[in-house]
Amino acid sequence: MMRIFKFGGALMNDAKGIIKVVEIIKEYSCEPLLVVVSALGKTTNKIEGLLKLIAEEESSDKAENAFFKLKRYHISIIHDLFSDNNHDLITEIDNLFNEFWEALNENYPNRYIAYDQVVGFGEQFSALMVSAWAEDQGIKSDYIDATKIIVTDNNFTDAAVNWKLTKKTINARILPAIESNNIVVVQGFTAASESGDTTTLGREGSDFTAAIFANILNADELTIWKDVPGLMNADPKKFKNTVKLNSISYQEAIELAFYGASVIHPKTIQPLMEKNIPLYVRSFFNISSTPTMISDDVSVDETIHKIIVKDEQVLLSITSKNLDFISEENLTGIFKAVSKHKIHINLMQNSAVSFSICFNHDENKVSALLDELRNRFFIRYNTGLQLLTIRHYTEKLINEHVYGRRVYLEQKSRSTVQLLLK
Repeated sequence: MMRIFKFGGALMNDAKGIIKVVEIIKEYSCEPLLVVVSALGKTTNKIEGLLKLIAEEESSDKAENAFFKLKRYHISIIHDLFSDNNHDLITEIDNLFNEFWEALNENYPNRYIAYDQVVGFGEQFSALMVSAWAEDQGIKSDYIDATKIIVTDNNFTDAAVNWKLTKKTINARILPAIESNNIVVVQGFTAASESGDTTTLGREGSDFTAAIFANILNADELTIWKDVPGLMNADPKKFKNTVKLNSISYQEAIELAFYGASVIHPKTIQPLMEKNIPLYVRSFFNISSTPTMISDDVSVDETIHKIIVKDEQVLLSITSKNLDFISEENLTGIFKAVSKHKIHINLMQNSAVSFSICFNHDENKVSALLDELRNRFFIRYNTGLQLLTIRHYTEKLINEHVYGRRVYLEQKSRSTVQLLLK
């Protein structure tokens, strides 16, 4: 039975987390297993912070301090894992941090390329550490660099997979290791273009990495290990009386991911659905509990409502200066600008003379988009909004969540309502 496991960084904040990950790996090590790992803890956020500090020349001291703090964090976990203070892994990680510092200080053509050349180091650190600890625990383990396996285009920060070439590299590099009864550990999120530039698969893209391997290796199942009991119908931190979803369909999962459910990356489901590979969302802290299963079974999708919240939304309303219709030509120009600045639209609506879009707040992207559109259009925008999506809604549910709040925009279909609220 071929399994793919994916472990998120929140599960590996410290040495105890890595030890538990390897304990789970060991339990399944008698059968073919490929393990995908994210960066430890909040490492990706810290690397993003480093990129911002590097861009601010006057913050060079702060950048250096943040870099060494991140390095000490990783080295301290290695010391907690291994009694040998001269362990080979320390040298390996130290050398990789030197490469990381050089990459941080390179001059790149734009910030999207810079992001992709740097941010994936976090996953490399964690994959090396998990693989080394597995070996120490007597598990035959191979760390294989995903940037040598997954081939993409050059759409930096959200690259598209070249499935034909990726299948060739997986068959050439991954299958021999698995056939030698080795556990394979790869880093998630990162890949590389045909020209060799490092790319990423979109924020939180490690789930998608796991789905790519599951599809090409014809895995029997994919398990995403989480710090939650499974998929919930809403965020328990924001809503009372939430329930766990024991089963949902691929289609429902795609809808939830599209609308912003943070448990699964939006691109994850399609490669699994193509091969009818079940996806399990399983509790890392209670491995005996029943996981959520995502499969082709649609029978219970409509029995439980689901609520997804996206905070820090921007509503941008674009109006033609001479109050003529928002024509196809105008829309084409708007969408080109949105695509150029890598903005993902969460909601859109048009009238005769205006077009409104809602998207995640990013100050750099907002400023760049405004600069590009202001010459041609009148622009109004609001920030600090919340996008609320309810699947399988009732009017009672809508009224409960809208009561006392201002509604900026509302859209309804047969099964879904979206409300942009203040």
